[in-house]
Amino acid sequence: MRNVHDPEWKTSASLIGLWALLALTLHLLWEIGQLPFYALWQEGEVWRITLYVMHCVLGDVMIATLTYLAVALIWRQVNWPRQRLWSGGTMLIVMGLGYTVFSEWYNVYRIGSWAYSDAMPLIFGIGITPLLQWLLVPGLMLVLIQRTRIGWSWRKSPTAPLFIFF
Repeated sequence: MRNVHDPEWKTSASLIGLWALLALTLHLLWEIGQLPFYALWQEGEVWRITLYVMHCVLGDVMIATLTYLAVALIWRQVNWPRQRLWSGGTMLIVMGLGYTVFSEWYNVYRIGSWAYSDAMPLIFGIGITPLLQWLLVPGLMLVLIQRTRIGWSWRKSPTAPLFIFF
């Protein structure tokens, strides 16, 4: 077991924490933005809408973090966005989209946990906004992760990328 005072362990924990924080922030914004595409929005009960958004955002953070960790397990490195951005990012997005397709189908058509409004555009019965969410938000998160110094090994990489701003 690694020592929690080990700089590599701290870097890994910082990277996962940053990922979860980005997931919380960006998925919260997305969930609020896509509310009009769900039937709940038309009911207008603020407390139900708030609970719905909180439930969805916490689920999004969990999905985002677990898919990140799944890619880390596959590549056996927590800072995979540094060395394997495209292959790891593709795996991450495919896993997120796969789960989203199943979850939307199951919750909308199987158990009726939520419903789409008439405004929701559909692809094969699945809402476009949740599909776009799991295509765009993780992509943006990867770009933002790339723009931090967390996870960069300065000893292994003598020239730092020019786009780092932290």
